[in-house]
Amino acid sequence: MRPALLVIDLQRWFLERGHPEKLAGVDALIAKTNELIDFFHEMRLTVVRVEIIHQPDGSTWNQSMREHWTGSPIEGTLVQGTWETERHSDVRTSATDIVVTKTRGSAFLRTELEDLLVERNVDTVLLAGYSTNRCVGLTAIDAWERDFRVILAGEAILGTNVTQGDLMLDYLRTMFEIEPISSTEIRERVR
Repeated sequence: MRPALLVIDLQRWFLERGHPEKLAGVDALIAKTNELIDFFHEMRLTVVRVEIIHQPDGSTWNQSMREHWTGSPIEGTLVQGTWETERHSDVRTSATDIVVTKTRGSAFLRTELEDLLVERNVDTVLLAGYSTNRCVGLTAIDAWERDFRVILAGEAILGTNVTQGDLMLDYLRTMFEIEPISSTEIRERVR
């Protein structure tokens, strides 16, 4: 196995705003993600920070966002240069981390991610981050479709709410045989 850790959307907007149910899981998400980041750095394996960032002119917005375009950025649209796009300060980073900027849910759509992974001979992606029911789930599907093995860090993913997260996990399990696993099992598999 030649794995890479993809840390998805651990940005201030996602981790500091939202429903209390989601916010209650943020500390655990960050702690478990940091454990994996530290482990991958210790093993000298690839860590990719994936961040969603939009252009101030609205040109990178998706179809549903465009309906609300007023000619200037709207709070929650993760516009370049705003506090919303900043990495949460408690998430560990290293100078060796690769940063991939995306404008859609999947980390593979309209990015250089696949090429970066292929260049590093990565065959397995370990996914951690936010949100299970959107960006993590869509990235898992797109990775699988590109013939990468996919591992979900079960203790280091968080959905917008439990119900939606569970629906995505059930879909990933049923359609792609992708199961979330514990951090302990991840370390055992990677070693």
